[in-house]
Amino acid sequence: MESIFGVIIGLFFILFIPLQIVFAIIIKIEVFKLRKKDRITEDDASDFLKSMRYVLWVPYTTKYFSRMREAYRYIYDSPLVSFEMKRKVHKSLKRRLVKGIPAPKAYQKIS
Repeated sequence: MESIFGVIIGLFFILFIPLQIVFAIIIKIEVFKLRKKDRITEDDASDFLKSMRYVLWVPYTTKYFSRMREAYRYIYDSPLVSFEMKRKVHKSLKRRLVKGIPAPKAYQKIS
């Protein structure tokens, strides 16, 4: 019984650690792409959202949560990104347990 438990734990770590590394690399690359841009467009936000679909969870360190918040802040502050896209990115990051990101607000035109 103990050997079966050991095998299960071993397989868990053999799969878990490489996935953590891959997710960390994807997050780092995507945040770097957003940092290089002068203005974040709808296409940039869409590309970020597509790549985040491959990230099943965020490595549980403040470094990667901060990177995710930074990426969200770039998208949130951009006037070229639609409210719907901001909402989709917010929902995606909330699902990955990223805390401290404000919900997008719809802009109202003053006439």
